[in-house]
Amino acid sequence: QNSSAFPLPQAEQKQGNTARQGKMSKTSLSSPIILLPFLSLLFLTSLPFLVISQSPPSDREILLKIKKQWSDLAFFQSWNTTASHCHWPGITCTGGETVTGISLEYQDIDKEIPPSICDLKNLTTLELSYNNLQGEFPTFLHECANLQYLDLSQNSFVGQLPNDINNLSPQLQYLDLSSNNFTGDIPSSIAQLKGLTFLNLGSNLFNGTFPSELANLVNLEELLLAYNPFSPMKLPKEFGMLKRLKYLRMTDCNLIDEIPESFGNLSSLEHLDLVQNNLVGEIPSELFSLKNLTYLYLYHNHLSGRLPTSIEALNLKEIDVST
Repeated sequence: QNSSAFPLPQAEQKQGNTARQGKMSKTSLSSPIILLPFLSLLFLTSLPFLVISQSPPSDREILLKIKKQWSDLAFFQSWNTTASHCHWPGITCTGGETVTGISLEYQDIDKEIPPSICDLKNLTTLELSYNNLQGEFPTFLHECANLQYLDLSQNSFVGQLPNDINNLSPQLQYLDLSSNNFTGDIPSSIAQLKGLTFLNLGSNLFNGTFPSELANLVNLEELLLAYNPFSPMKLPKEFGMLKRLKYLRMTDCNLIDEIPESFGNLSSLEHLDLVQNNLVGEIPSELFSLKNLTYLYLYHNHLSGRLPTSIEALNLKEIDVST
C-alpha cells in the first residue's frame, strides 16, 4: 500500500520539521568556528616573512653600535648624529656612504674588537695599531670577507695564532701582527693567504717554529719575523723561491747552520737582515751577485771565510758582517 494513504499525525510532522531545522541551524553555526583556526594559522605562518623582509642595518647604524661598545673613549664623542658618518674621524667611505676603511691607531682602545665590525660588508682596511687591545686573536675577522689591509700591531694580544688563520679574507695583502705577545708556532696555514705582499710577525713571543711553507707566498715582498725566541731552526732553502721578496728581516730569531745558497735566487732582494743569530760557515758568494741588493746585515753571527774579490751587487750601499 502507498504510504501517502497513511498521513502522519500533525504533531509528528511538526516534530520532524523542527528536527530538520535544528540540524541546519547547528551546521550553519559551526562553520565560522571551523574557519577561525584556519585564519589564525594563516596569520601565524605569515609572521616569519615579515621578519625576513626587514632591511639590514646601514653602515651608519653599525658604526653607532661599535661606538656604544667603546663609548667611554673621548675620541668617539665626535661620532655623532649631526654629521655624516663618512666625515667622522677614522672613517673612510667610497661610492657615497659605503664604509671601506677604519683607522683608529693611537686611541688607547683597551676593549675587545666588536664582532659587528665585520657587518661592514665592504670594509677593506682595518687599522687598529698602537692601542691596548687584549685577548686572543679575534677569529671573527674571518667574516670580514673583503679585507685587504689588517694591522693589529703594537697591542697586547696573547695566545697562539689559530690554525685556521687562512680563513681570513682571500683578498688580504697586508698583515701586521707585530709587537704583541703571541706564542707557540706560526701555523703553516698562514701560507695559504696567497695574496699577501707584506707579512710582519716580528717582536712577539713565538717560541715554536716558523713554517718553510712561507715560501709559497709567491707575491710576498716584505717578510719580517725578527725578535722572536724561536726554537733553533735552519733558514729554509725554500725561501729562495720568493722571487718578489725585497725585504727579509730575521734579526735575533735563533737561526742556526749556514745561509742557504738558494738565497742567491732572490733576484728582487734589496735588504737582508740576519743579525744576531747563530749562523756559521761561509757567506754564499751568490748573495754578492744580486743586482738589487742594497743593505746586507749579517753581524753578530759566527760566519767564516773570505768575501769574494768581485762583487756584482752594484747597488750595495752597506754591508756589515762583523762579529
